[in-house]
Parts: sequence; structure tokens; C-alpha cells
Amino acid sequence: MFGLVSVADRVWRSQSRNYLRPLPARLGVSSGGRSRRLDRVLTEFGSEHSFVRAAASVQEHYGFAINASSVRAATLIHAQRAQEQLQAAYDRPFRVLPEKGSAHVIAQADGTMICTVPPGQRKGKRPREWQEMRLVAAQAKDSTVTKYGVTFGSVAETGRRWGHCTREAGWGLNSQIHTVGDGAEWIRLQSREVFATQATFLCDYYHVSEYLAAAAPTCRPKHPDTWRRTQQKRLKRGDVALVLASLQEHLEAEATPEAEAPVRTAHRYLSNRLDALDYPRAQALGLPIGSGLIESGHRHVLHARLKKAGAAWLPDNADAIAQLRVLKANQLWHAFWN
Repeated sequence: MFGLVSVADRVWRSQSRNYLRPLPARLGVSSGGRSRRLDRVLTEFGSEHSFVRAAASVQEHYGFAINASSVRAATLIHAQRAQEQLQAAYDRPFRVLPEKGSAHVIAQADGTMICTVPPGQRKGKRPREWQEMRLVAAQAKDSTVTKYGVTFGSVAETGRRWGHCTREAGWGLNSQIHTVGDGAEWIRLQSREVFATQATFLCDYYHVSEYLAAAAPTCRPKHPDTWRRTQQKRLKRGDVALVLASLQEHLEAEATPEAEAPVRTAHRYLSNRLDALDYPRAQALGLPIGSGLIESGHRHVLHARLKKAGAAWLPDNADAIAQLRVLKANQLWHAFWN
């Protein structure tokens, strides 16, 4: 309204060489301090972009310069606050369910590898280690709202967070939980442990198809794609026995090394998961047969920030940023700042 307004700040120095700044003291501000509104801006940018890029975005959008270290400090402070807030929620029991919830809730889980470095001096090249971060997701059927949870922790801790986000997505005493995974044993076991008899587990159709695609050149060298599509159609019809029989005809000799025996690998994979291949039921109920829910979650919740080119994280910082992004993805951002 009034254009550029400037205020002269007189600085006094006492005999003990302490500097006195009457105006900031009167206004209740400090040199280099940050308001909560500024912290929110810095955390918003810092949780989406590298800290250097975030500092540039602040200057572009708000017209003042701030260094990347200030963005980093603000982002990590509030990421740790998000971590504590979510942990307080996870510490509560998740099996206290409403009598009525969504009829079907889709629940998926998977792991992704995050590049980490050990704490210590930043001088020199520190050894890098890839650690698995597990993401869980849940969504009521026909809903567009997905709830997420993430942890570097144990399989049991992953299961607890899976239970919490599934309850937030609509899990009730009447619900059927449709879990989909790539066949990893920890996902199957946690599906059973967390959801008990309310859950049915389905192997990701596209993951199964990768095994069939690897076996196809051996089973039908001249027309591998035709053979693969035939087996995929059989799976969707529920004719798993025919798929196994087709593989059985071309099993490699027992002496064949594992890496050179794709047919045997595919046959074993399917044989060990016969109770998780009911694709006709899922399709009849309008439920997914693939793990697209968790795959898209990896991309926009974790990878978009934690797997930028050349990025390597202290494990504690990676976990804190991941919790902050989960909080945003779960539509709790406004409540977090208010």
C-alpha cells in the first residue's frame, strides 16, 4: 500500500562490548530469526527440492535471498516434529475398529532402497550404503484418497504402520482387506499378522508375468510372446494348473544352474503361491490385480525427494524427511502448521 518502507536500526555497544539493538528488542524479532510462516515456506520447498534448489525457489517466489543451510535447518527441524507426531499416533493400538467401514480396502506394501552415508565429518568421501525403506499404503475401493506409512524399521514395525494407515483409509469390522504384493514373504506374513482373516493376499499379476516372460523363450523359442500371453490369459481365468503343466513340460535338468533355469524358477514361484493367484475373484469384485498403488506411492512420496541424482542421506535425516512427506501425502499438512 505504501511502497517500500525502510527503518533505520541503531546499534549500541556497551562498555563490555555487548551489542544492543533497541528496535529488534522492541519488535520482538532477532537477527537471523525465522517466523513460523517463513519456516512453513522453507519446509514446503525443502521437502520437495534439494536445499539449494529450495533456496533459489524462495528468492524466485518471495524476492529475498536465503542460504541453503537455513532451508536445511528449518526443514529438518519440522521433519523431526512430523516424525514425532506420527510416532505418537503409531504408538496407539490400530485394531480399535469402527463397526462399519468400507466394504473393501486395498492395502499394499513394498520396499525401496535409499542411499545412505554414516554420520561424521563431511570432508572426504564417506562410504555409501543402500538401506531398505518400507512403504505401506491403503485406499478404500472407489476412493481417490490414499493413506501412507513408511519406516526404516523392522518388518513388525512396518506391519503396525500398515495397520494404522489401513484403519485411516476405512478399515472396519465389516471390511475385507485386499492385499497385493510381489510375493515377498514378509508382505504375505504381515498381511496375515495385521489383518488376520479379514485379508486375502494376491500376487501382483505383472510381477508373475515377469517370471512367465523369462520362461517363454525356453518354452516356445519361435513364439515366446504368444506363449506368454496364453499363460497370462489362463491366469486371469483361474487355470493355474494349465500354466504349471505348460511349464512342467520344459523344466530344465536338476543340474542346470539356477541363473540358467528360468522355467524351473517360474514353476517354483507359482507352485509356492497357489493360494495367492485368485485373479478371477479380484476382477469380479473390481479390485486391482497389480501393485500400481504402492508403485506410484514410491515415486511421488519417496523417490521424488529421497532418490534425486547423487543424493545420499544420513539415515535419521532420510527417515525424518520421509515422515514429513508421508504427513503431506496423508493430507495432514494444514493441521501440522495450525
